[in-house]
Amino acid sequence: MPSASKFQVTSVEREPVSEQVVTQLLGMVRAGNLKADDRLPSERELAQSFGVSRPTIREAVRALVVLGVLKTRHGGGIFVSSLRAEALLGPLQFFLSLEETSVDTLYDARQLIEGGIAARAAKAAQAKDVAFLLALIEQQKSAIDDPQAYRKLDIAFHEYIHALGANPFLSRAASSLNTLGLEFRTTASESREVIAQSLLDHDAIVAALGANDSAAAEQAMRLHMSNVLESTRESMAAIRQSEHAFTQGDA
Repeated sequence: MPSASKFQVTSVEREPVSEQVVTQLLGMVRAGNLKADDRLPSERELAQSFGVSRPTIREAVRALVVLGVLKTRHGGGIFVSSLRAEALLGPLQFFLSLEETSVDTLYDARQLIEGGIAARAAKAAQAKDVAFLLALIEQQKSAIDDPQAYRKLDIAFHEYIHALGANPFLSRAASSLNTLGLEFRTTASESREVIAQSLLDHDAIVAALGANDSAAAEQAMRLHMSNVLESTRESMAAIRQSEHAFTQGDA
């Protein structure tokens, strides 16, 4: 639990009070006074600190739970979430799932950001980094018939390259876009052929990193993103066709 000196709040006096509580709690997270997995004071203590009712605190906490910032444990209190991208991007991920054209703009952004990171990573890559990534690829090959396991290893592969890029803002942006893309490409990544193509792409990326060739690393990563986009488009089109055929069958 954060110390009393860190948990400084302003008494809430204007409507809507629950939104003001949300704003203040978000401010504490941004400032680092509330960190991942910190336990908040009890509902009663929060109500006293903010000068509001307990139902108002419950409303604010529910809103922050939906946003992925807080989590509650039955009988165990209120905690800050892990603050990882997958926890924080749920509402936006849902919105993007409603926008069919978003997949193109999403992967346009991924090409730019992931490509730029790969170029930076190539300058920093050492033999130990190449060895680690090659070991990850071998694990990925072993998981070619287990899409769920493969996706976890794929995330680890990209996150390692993000870390080599040595820019936390770019890394967070890339990880966030990767998480948002999961909604679109989960079905596509069930395909053995799609995974096999990704493995070839990963080999090319690591080869460029091993040669410390920034231009080749960026090109290989951008091609990888292009291949992922293409397989995602094909998967989405197949789903739409299947849904249309099912609807026509019911007509």
